[in-house]
Amino acid sequence: MLEVRDSDPHNHYIMKSVERAVDSENIRTGRCFVCGGAPTTGVGEHVLPKWLQRKCGLFNKRLTLLNGSSIPYRILTVPCCVECNTGFLSKIETEVQEVFQRGCIETSEHRLSVARWLAKILVGILVKETALLLDRKNPVSGKIVPADFIDQFAHCQLMLQSSRKQTRFRALHSTFPFTLYWYRIDGSDNAFDLSTDILGQSIAVHMGKLGVAFVNDGGLQMIHGQKGPYELEGATVLPHQFGELAARVHTKASLRDATHFYLSSETQTHLTIEQQYVRPFTNSALENGESQVFRPWDSMLFAMRAARITGLEKSVFLDTATGIEMTTLANLFPGADINIVTKDEAISPTHF
Repeated sequence: MLEVRDSDPHNHYIMKSVERAVDSENIRTGRCFVCGGAPTTGVGEHVLPKWLQRKCGLFNKRLTLLNGSSIPYRILTVPCCVECNTGFLSKIETEVQEVFQRGCIETSEHRLSVARWLAKILVGILVKETALLLDRKNPVSGKIVPADFIDQFAHCQLMLQSSRKQTRFRALHSTFPFTLYWYRIDGSDNAFDLSTDILGQSIAVHMGKLGVAFVNDGGLQMIHGQKGPYELEGATVLPHQFGELAARVHTKASLRDATHFYLSSETQTHLTIEQQYVRPFTNSALENGESQVFRPWDSMLFAMRAARITGLEKSVFLDTATGIEMTTLANLFPGADINIVTKDEAISPTHF
């Protein structure tokens, strides 16, 4: 068990705040995206903070949304109250900015701060999409994301808002009830890339010298490796190699076939988030008799995703004639199916 001390000047009951935040009516009416309270009259909370937009030159860059349209990062904002904006959210931003300037995650507290920040971005993007039309030429088609879909991200909100007060974590697979891997990146100081898998509840961000991938899965991916794909967490990789690692994490996230049962509790001063057991979605069993928590790996799905994130050809990751999967990470470990792409050969991502 790890106990993290996070101070907040307000005595919120976090679990009630999460309930309000994911309430579909509060979302439809533009209430604060993290507490359901009255929002400010200003622009709201920038999903990607302005310090990050300045550092990486993102003001005129665009994020591709679920319906294929795009939005400039500078107007990617969500409703937020003054208390949340200037309180615990500001504290998280300060902590994460220091981590990214350092270029590595050194402590459990750093890991938790980055996870909370990525949870905020993931939820923030989705909340923004609840306010945007699926088809601007056909307003009756509804919004890109239905407001009631946000309820599926209640645990993501809980992880984010656990920063409000002292929190005890009791997790089954790792220190915290989420999956997070980080990597040093051999690239430009102001490089940026972002990718998500909404159904898998995963997000990966490459900013400068640091790349991080987060999954709101209760830590299930940790079952198959505390250090992620090929046990490479903390390794120095090229930008396209981080893109491949992100694709592997996203693909695994999309194949999740289980969740967790939680028994959490809260007082005015403490929040306890406790996992009790893994609850499979299906009755499928593995050869050893254990319950299946991930569906079988899909090399085609991975290759398509890796190609989209990295900008490389799908054939770099999969020989469709033989079905043999390949990797650009072979220089980092022995015995891989080799398909080495050098720094000069890599194509810059084009999916902003």
